[in-house]
Amino acid sequence: MTINTQSPSITSASKHQLPRILVTGGTGFIGRPLVHRLTKLGFPVTVFTRNCPRARLLLPKAVRCINHLRQIPDQEDIAVVINLAGEGIADKRWSAKRREQLFASRIGVTESLAHFFSTRKPPELLLSGSAIGYYGAQNDELLDEKARHQVGFAHHLCYEWESAASEFESLGARVCCLRLGVVLGQGGGMLQRLLLPFRLGLGGRIGDGRQWLSWIHRDDLIAALLFCLSHKTLSGPINLTAPEPVTNQEFTRLLATALERPALLPMPAWLVQVLFGEMGDELLLSGQRVIPAVLEASGFKFKYPSMAQALDACLSLD
Repeated sequence: MTINTQSPSITSASKHQLPRILVTGGTGFIGRPLVHRLTKLGFPVTVFTRNCPRARLLLPKAVRCINHLRQIPDQEDIAVVINLAGEGIADKRWSAKRREQLFASRIGVTESLAHFFSTRKPPELLLSGSAIGYYGAQNDELLDEKARHQVGFAHHLCYEWESAASEFESLGARVCCLRLGVVLGQGGGMLQRLLLPFRLGLGGRIGDGRQWLSWIHRDDLIAALLFCLSHKTLSGPINLTAPEPVTNQEFTRLLATALERPALLPMPAWLVQVLFGEMGDELLLSGQRVIPAVLEASGFKFKYPSMAQALDACLSLD
């Protein structure tokens, strides 16, 4: 499967030759613009979703929406699966019920996909979500895809997610496990939650501010997904983060500067622990200093390599 995803236009004839792509999580913060990009390039796209009526309102008319895998015709070949389904890990405290939801929405969906394709022609490629939480809390250590990990709930969740995705290898598929950093973009994600308090002058660092934030602009993320789709040599874990991680303190300064507001109200570590429990410890007070070694070694170029560039792009559209 050789695909030129950089082509600005695709002729009607060539559109019929492009492989069909199945996307989970296709209405989310990442999935929605990805699906729009894929259809603009001419790929036939099927979105597997729990809410087809909502998906049809959000996605291009050319997209086929299904709420059960059995709705895919037996004779239809799915060449690529892009698996982005998953409840937001930072949306709620990690109660026992919430942990079950996080596992089911990731591992459960991935296992269902593997079972479905075990009885029919498998895809050539699986691009499956994961996260840099795989590495656990690592202080200042620079982390590439070969780095060791520390134990914790986020690592356990990502490890099981990647293990479920690896089942596709036994089916003959190329598998890329996408270890996503914090995704920055307009209209959602972490940045959207922070805009109001920072604009009101209520922003500030979290804890001592020395924890690392590894991030990626959403446009670069989508470009990286297309890059992985086109480059057959890529497989295994791939860090989807910008090449310049920043500390929480530096991020706070850059965001406040971009918004021309002060950031004088830090959130102390004890308050984070009271409000968010274990989730606060792992996701807010700890961090990972991650670099995209595999992407850069393969020749991928970032449009927004620095946090200042990314914030300017996000806020110029806001």
